[in-house]
Amino acid sequence: MKHILAAVVAVALVWSFMPASPVTPVVVTPTSPVTAALSPASRQDKARVAAFYSALADVVERDAKLTPTVGSFRELHARSLDAAFKGTDLPGKYPGLDVAINDRLKAVVGTDDVPLPPAKHQSLVQALKGVANDAR
Repeated sequence: MKHILAAVVAVALVWSFMPASPVTPVVVTPTSPVTAALSPASRQDKARVAAFYSALADVVERDAKLTPTVGSFRELHARSLDAAFKGTDLPGKYPGLDVAINDRLKAVVGTDDVPLPPAKHQSLVQALKGVANDAR
């Protein structure tokens, strides 16, 4: 019994000199504008947007003849959006979503109606896939 107090003091002393456990830093990943615009969206709406842009990326990637220029891509994009979402509740439901997607695509292909060389065409496909991923 008389050694218990000494043992407790010794353990406390040893414990006080032990290094603290490493603190795991919190990594804050920036939210993309597409993700931010869809933050209030239902799982179904996010899935609809993601599926649309995933499919559009697949079509653009498989057939470069559909989009030889930026203008032809814009026309394909607009017609595809109308076909997919016109008459549904999605258009205008999430403020800023159209701008976020447009800005992402403009950053890759620009606004001038110029030809899409293979490298820029592939960048466009990656941007479309990025929109689909951000919508999930």
